[in-house]
Amino acid sequence: MAEASYVYHDRFLDEMKMNAALRDRRIFISEEVDRESMFKACYLLDRLVELDKQDDKKKDIEIILDSYGGYIYHGLALISKIISLREMGYKIITTVNSVAMSMGFMILLCGSERRGLKHSRIMCHQPSSASWGTLQDMEESVEETQALWDRMKELIIKYTNITNNQLEDIKSRKYDWFMWSEEALKLGVIDYII
Repeated sequence: MAEASYVYHDRFLDEMKMNAALRDRRIFISEEVDRESMFKACYLLDRLVELDKQDDKKKDIEIILDSYGGYIYHGLALISKIISLREMGYKIITTVNSVAMSMGFMILLCGSERRGLKHSRIMCHQPSSASWGTLQDMEESVEETQALWDRMKELIIKYTNITNNQLEDIKSRKYDWFMWSEEALKLGVIDYII
């Protein structure tokens, strides 16, 4: 019989996050970027937009990141929502508390104002794929992963000073590009160190 694993669910932390979102307009992403965490973040953004309709005023929203990343497809849902809100006239502030890596990095980039703490650690890398099965399955996975990398590169180049050559260097040498806030500031990944 397999042993059941138990993950402690901290209701106090959940309540803190909900209060921060609805009272202070600060959405915390401190877990893996996955379907559930991105659904919650998008839901909270939609709630704030609904609350703003009552006042007929678009107030700033802050997204605070402490994320090592996760799934690209689910992260793109939040990125799409952020871009949509920016186009509606919202100021979306993305702030790195400790880490914004992988998809956390991508979410950080889409804020209209991007900030990091002095000792924040930020990391960019190419997408990975765990493809198994037939040769056809693996070829399709490679094509899809390349398409995702192309989409990620478009966003990175649009919102930062990072060049296509720098991104292709990451791909060809297969490495994770770690940076402190000072380097991120020089590269246009963040706008301010706080």
